[in-house]
Amino acid sequence: MGLWDSVTGFFSDLGDFFSGKSFFEMSGYVWNDLMKLGSQVLIKNPSSGTYKDTWTQVSNIYTAINAIAVTLMVLFFLYSFCRDAVDLHTDMTMDKTIKLFIRLIIVTNVMGLALTWMPKFMGWAKILTETILGEAKFGFYFDGVKVYEAIADSSGWGALVGFLTSFLFFLFTCVCGFMIVFTILNRIIKIYMIAPFAGIALSTLAGGGQIAQVGYSYIKTFFGYVMSALLIAVVVVISTTFIETISLKSDSAIITLLVYCLKMGAISSSVKASDSVMQKAFGL
Repeated sequence: MGLWDSVTGFFSDLGDFFSGKSFFEMSGYVWNDLMKLGSQVLIKNPSSGTYKDTWTQVSNIYTAINAIAVTLMVLFFLYSFCRDAVDLHTDMTMDKTIKLFIRLIIVTNVMGLALTWMPKFMGWAKILTETILGEAKFGFYFDGVKVYEAIADSSGWGALVGFLTSFLFFLFTCVCGFMIVFTILNRIIKIYMIAPFAGIALSTLAGGGQIAQVGYSYIKTFFGYVMSALLIAVVVVISTTFIETISLKSDSAIITLLVYCLKMGAISSSVKASDSVMQKAFGL
């Protein structure tokens, strides 16, 4: 009797799984777990902790490239000096010469301290991100049984439509959640990509004029990548309440699922566009 109960119980559980109820319920759990994972990665400092060894490698690359950057800085300074010296429309006064050398001294110090200040800026961004996240709660729960029954009762195909719908919804939830985590990790990679070339970009500041725009652009891009964590944190915090706020009321379970999908898609796309939003909002 016990063996028979085990066999029938197994097939009963297997039938519930392929009915689609499990996929609907797992969607909420998977989404919550991925959002928790994303928030944990978001508050990591790319220059310390578990990423310390990676930042050491970035620092080594920066040191190797810095020899080229120093040479470029001298060339850009000489170009700036010669450009102003031969310009017939301006006078090469003592005040102007002193300003050129002051700019050279500032650029030299900025290049020398760039690798020291970068971790500090990332540390400040980490603190602000933790403040925004606070005690964020990820309690998105999906009543899979209720939705499945609504879909099965409203369709002539019953269980088949319910299973396919639940599987597609579960797959869409996983894709959106993984896209959020991927974007957060990609932000760290972007910082690693541009950090070693700080010296080359900042060396253009010694040239002034249009040449210096390269350095200014680099600084704004770096701050854009670092501070984009704040915008992502805002999206993560409001994600649960945003999803559960159904703006379109309908008796159709399919329409309700569609609204859920649209909102999860909007959240993942907003996280992905955090860099461009930061650049437009703050002129970075």
